[in-house]
Amino acid sequence: MHPASPASTDPGTASSAACLLERRGAGRVLVIEDDAAISLVLSRALARLGFTATLAANGFEALSQFRTDPGQYAVALLDFKLPGMTSEDVLREIRAQRPDLPVILTSGYDKDEAMNRSVGMEVTSFLHKPFTMDSLAAELRFVLGN
Repeated sequence: MHPASPASTDPGTASSAACLLERRGAGRVLVIEDDAAISLVLSRALARLGFTATLAANGFEALSQFRTDPGQYAVALLDFKLPGMTSEDVLREIRAQRPDLPVILTSGYDKDEAMNRSVGMEVTSFLHKPFTMDSLAAELRFVLGN
């Protein structure tokens, strides 16, 4: 979700209230994103979809929060490019504790390029930035089997 995109900053413009109710989810989502504006938009969009977001600006923060209760998370949104700790290292630690956790890799890179750069990472799915609330909801439904 790009903060400058009207469809992503105002979730109501991307979907009607009836559509939002049809695709409401539940659970906690670990959002690992170093761009504060994107994190805020994601948090609001996830809340509109029925999820609670735990925000982390880097891998160290994400793992610190994740380790407190790995079982509380329904899914993780992992930015491909993070400061300080690579997304591969973050994912490796998450997989060590929760091999079953769906992890959606997010990136502004082209999907093929991002997937080539992330060979060996055990991601569940990929979401290209900027994305809309509809594509976020569809990806969440897909990885959660809804």
